[in-house]
Amino acid sequence: MYVSAIRRSANLTLANGAEIPKLGFGTWKMTKQQAVPAVAHAIKTGYRHVDCAWAYRNEDAVAAGIKKAGVPRSQLWLTSKLWNSFHHPAHVEKALDDTLKDLDTDYLDLYLMHWPVAFLNANGAMVPSIRSTGGHPVEQTRLSRDFMSTYRLMEEMVKKGKVRSIGVSNFNIRRISELLEASNLKPLVNQVEVNLGVHNEELRNYAHAHRVTLQAYSPFGSNQNAAKYLDHPVVLDVAQRNNITPAQVLLAWTMGRGIIPISKSITPERIEENFRTLQIELPQDEIKHLTNEALSRPIERTVDPTQAWAVEDAIFEDGIDQTREMELKGGAYLPPPASQSPIEHRLDPRNDPQTPARFFHTAAHPMATNSASRRRATAIQARMASKSPSSSFLRSFATSSRSAVTAEVQAASRSEAPVVSESPLLRTTSESALATPGLKFIDGEENIQRETQKINMYTVRTRSFSTSAPIRAFSVSSSSSSSSSSSSSPATKPVSPPSARSARVGSRKYPSKKSFLYEKYLRLLADSQLVLVLQHNNLSVAEFSKIRSDIAAIKLPASQSSPATLTVVRAGVIKAAARQLASSESNRGAVMERLQPALSGPIALLTCHVLDPTYLSGLFNVLDRALGHVAPRAPAGGVKFPEVAVANPRLVPLAALLEGGRLLHVAQARDVGRLGGLEQLRVQIVGLLSTCAQQLAGVLSQAAGQQLALTLEGRKRDLERKAQNV
Repeated sequence: MYVSAIRRSANLTLANGAEIPKLGFGTWKMTKQQAVPAVAHAIKTGYRHVDCAWAYRNEDAVAAGIKKAGVPRSQLWLTSKLWNSFHHPAHVEKALDDTLKDLDTDYLDLYLMHWPVAFLNANGAMVPSIRSTGGHPVEQTRLSRDFMSTYRLMEEMVKKGKVRSIGVSNFNIRRISELLEASNLKPLVNQVEVNLGVHNEELRNYAHAHRVTLQAYSPFGSNQNAAKYLDHPVVLDVAQRNNITPAQVLLAWTMGRGIIPISKSITPERIEENFRTLQIELPQDEIKHLTNEALSRPIERTVDPTQAWAVEDAIFEDGIDQTREMELKGGAYLPPPASQSPIEHRLDPRNDPQTPARFFHTAAHPMATNSASRRRATAIQARMASKSPSSSFLRSFATSSRSAVTAEVQAASRSEAPVVSESPLLRTTSESALATPGLKFIDGEENIQRETQKINMYTVRTRSFSTSAPIRAFSVSSSSSSSSSSSSSPATKPVSPPSARSARVGSRKYPSKKSFLYEKYLRLLADSQLVLVLQHNNLSVAEFSKIRSDIAAIKLPASQSSPATLTVVRAGVIKAAARQLASSESNRGAVMERLQPALSGPIALLTCHVLDPTYLSGLFNVLDRALGHVAPRAPAGGVKFPEVAVANPRLVPLAALLEGGRLLHVAQARDVGRLGGLEQLRVQIVGLLSTCAQQLAGVLSQAAGQQLALTLEGRKRDLERKAQNV
């Protein structure tokens, strides 16, 4: 029983039910002389998953190694890949037959499309590629984009029994989504590069949602990055805490994310070390720690042939997959209507639009006693009855029974029946949620008008902000400072002026923790020369720490000692601090009032005590990197990334407060950082003042002496003539 449990734990189940080993042995960059002993030793060690490809040109040596190990074919999982030269439908089966012949087998457990790129190969010759005069392969662009025609032939190979499972390799989210929509047999595997420099977290999330298993080649970063990743401080720290080697850390991290690593080595000791990773299970905290470290690094691919092959379409489209994943969470995904929501939402029949509108009322139970029906009305019932035009409301509650039962009456008329789909509580899309106002009420303690926040699926703000622009500009107009309430909202009293609220805000007693935060926020708003209000959405602690460390690295001016700070604030307390400043300082009152709508939801303040242009320029550069406005390297062929592809909707600037008295658009605050230093401004001013004198001197130097004298004499006579006329 123990052995069977170990065997099950060493496998993953694909979407078609096939069991695939969680760890594979790779044969890339192995010569035939190296492949035979390496494959034989790996299989004897315990590997049952061997990853091959026609392009590796060593599949016959792999077959020799398998034969040398003496393990039956039925106990092995063999994977191979269709090379780019055989994407034409007429060449797919021919390439597969060549692979089956080299591997000395009559079927493959898994057959992958190696790259989403097709090379020209008119005659189906068994060659890697036909080179152009420039030395790069000749691409068939139409066939590269129409990879479904190739994939359909791979589906036919499954029907013929030559392949049991099919998949792809090096496909990004865009291509894999197109394949999922158009294919009859869904791809079961997508083999891509995954390591500390290429986290592929977005692709992993997408693949997991669509039951596509990821395989990871180059889990150590290949030869060019292996030493750097294995000696990384975080990897060494995790290895020391768990008493394992750095290589085992990287493999266990990959398997902990549900990805199958393909490890490759020709050294017997390292082959055995890698295989022992199957006995290791890293804690989830360690996996998250390593994932956050990978997410904080720029993408560093070891394999990207986009430029070497001179293909027209970028293969990986780094920077765009992130946006596609955000679209899946946002506009591309609409929550289901109420009638299709989980069953707990429909326990009340009024939540089902298909249910006829019906009224329910309480009727006295026949067995109810008189003592039970002679109860006194509650305070709420009495207050509601006082607003009723008749006293029958109160009497009906006073005479009702505690043991009343629910009785159904005839359906109401169309004018009386509520329209369920128009209820603001059932609006589940982001657009309608933003248009739904909160419930307004008057705070009895402070007599201040407040509005509830609906934080169910979407946070409803008291005023809307545009998210389409890369920089979210905050409107300083006061005309739209509050959202319009719906017809069902109760009537509210007008907001009391700041002068009437000042004493109450200042006299409010907070608990010790809130008092500390309240005083801190007051100092931040009152003493900072520049306050930038940011909305953060699900940013991790590691991401905040990275931004703070980048801010601390900016060089301060010689006369300053206080750097800028990034502070995550509590919306309720920061609003109270802003109201206090609005009531205590007349010059800031209007500004703080207009700032109120921005202080809702998850908010952080970037405060700066220095208005030096050089320092502000560095500060905004850090903010640009955090916002994702620094574009990554453009793909080959001169194609530029769309602007939305590099935006980071998880951190959005809302407003900028300058010197406590001016509320600016974020773009205007950014212009301050573009100013030159003090010396540069002095030089520019002197240059502007001296321009006129220099032009006058130039004109005088070019004029002859006699002409200049005649000109001055004529000007003198004109002035004298005007004086006489006056």
